[in-house]
Amino acid sequence: MKMNNLIWSVLTLGFMAGAAIVFFRFDSVGESMDDGATAEGQNDGQPLYWVAPMDSNYRRDEPGLSPMGMELVPVYEEGNDDYSIRVSSAIQQNLGLRTARVLRGDLAKQIRAVGYTRWNESSIEMLHPRAEGWLEVFNLASVGDRVEAGQVLYELFSPDLVSAQREYLIARQSQNPTLMTTARDRLLALGFTREQINTIEQSGEIAQRLVYRAERDAIVTHIGVREGNFIQPQTHIATLASLDLIWVDSEVFESDAGEIMSSLPVSISFPAYPGETWSGEVAYVYPELDPMTRTQQFRLEINNADQRLRPNMFANVLLESKPRPSVLTVPREAVIRSGAGARVILALQEGRFQAQPVTTGLSSGGRTEILTGLNEGDTVVSSGQFLLDAEANGEQALARLMGAEAEGASNMDTMAEGMEAMEMPEMQMEMDDMGDMSMPDMEDSSERFSASGTIRRMGDEQITISHEPVEALNWPSMTMGFDIDEAVNLDDFDIEDPVVFEFEQGDGGMYRLITIEHQEAAP
Repeated sequence: MKMNNLIWSVLTLGFMAGAAIVFFRFDSVGESMDDGATAEGQNDGQPLYWVAPMDSNYRRDEPGLSPMGMELVPVYEEGNDDYSIRVSSAIQQNLGLRTARVLRGDLAKQIRAVGYTRWNESSIEMLHPRAEGWLEVFNLASVGDRVEAGQVLYELFSPDLVSAQREYLIARQSQNPTLMTTARDRLLALGFTREQINTIEQSGEIAQRLVYRAERDAIVTHIGVREGNFIQPQTHIATLASLDLIWVDSEVFESDAGEIMSSLPVSISFPAYPGETWSGEVAYVYPELDPMTRTQQFRLEINNADQRLRPNMFANVLLESKPRPSVLTVPREAVIRSGAGARVILALQEGRFQAQPVTTGLSSGGRTEILTGLNEGDTVVSSGQFLLDAEANGEQALARLMGAEAEGASNMDTMAEGMEAMEMPEMQMEMDDMGDMSMPDMEDSSERFSASGTIRRMGDEQITISHEPVEALNWPSMTMGFDIDEAVNLDDFDIEDPVVFEFEQGDGGMYRLITIEHQEAAP
């Protein structure tokens, strides 16, 4: 029973699609002909033959009905190779057709990424003593404390330091230059500053404790000892670091790796400071891709003199690649992509439209680069082009059919006659019965699924979403990538946005994002 329902669902969908195509073909062409114009590819002569609207391989020499009970479509001799269609202004308005010019200008690729702040490693200072002794004074209380340049960090009592000072004073009394130089170098090696050595020379007294001061403003990030500890050269006393300049580690998809280079300007925003942006630049591009995520990692540097930014903060990164000068572009939504390649619908004169194959390049900012197939100033359809594309391709198929070999046509006629002769009692269903078919059965036959989740990464052609379980596919919660359908617009979305979305499996096995909306927060 379920199998029968499925069959009838498929047949009903086919009938509805065929009816829509027939209506468009005859309404668009018929209205134009009523106004005194003929559809492109037709003339005032007799039709060459008639074909089924849903199967161009079904041909007859006279009008009639197709095996599905639909009127056959006449095919006329083509006067040229211009496979275009004509659509009346009324139909154009009903379809909501919009057009756009092919423009020439500079095009830069915008790349969105995410990252995390971290310490500027070049500013990190690890404190170790030069001699063993006792930590008699220690002024670092806890991690996070701020120290200023010149502030006393700790005072160390060490017999080695006392001995080295005494040797230096003896060497000065001997007036032996060699001994004086040797004794002075030893003091420097033990951690004495030149100012402290000058003080010893002037006073002639031995300091019982060596005082260590901060060389610059910094923040304490680690403490390894406490006051009174006996320490040695291998003892890690503390770590200091500066926040005046902060690093941001980020990454992009492998497809964008060629656009990332040093000194590339970036704009950075942080959820902690809504509405504010920071400017920076790419400081370093790592020499290899991450083997697990297949992403290119790079590092940014941001001036942080006010120290509002702190390590481990989440960042949204916007990069703009080096512009490509003087390229042809069309609106991104105007490009139709399929297994056969990319194409657009050209808007010609007098309501005529034609499918035009193109070669595309960079896509950014809602526009797509056109490498071949169009000229500056051409007009393309940017909305409603999919129905026109189906019709235009149908005209081309009919034209190709005219040049088919007679033997092939005869074979198809034989197969069609056999189809007519077949008894299909179950297909003799009244339209009223078809209307009683349950819509859930029809929906169940589609491969569209829905889920909710959070956006993790965004690219021009792919998006990564951490989604909740999908019961229809028996999927657990996971983070995965989706191809982006051409009809999807992500301009109003950002990283970490909660969303609800629909997706389906594409021809290559990759799942494709079909629709996406912001998820409303629970009251």
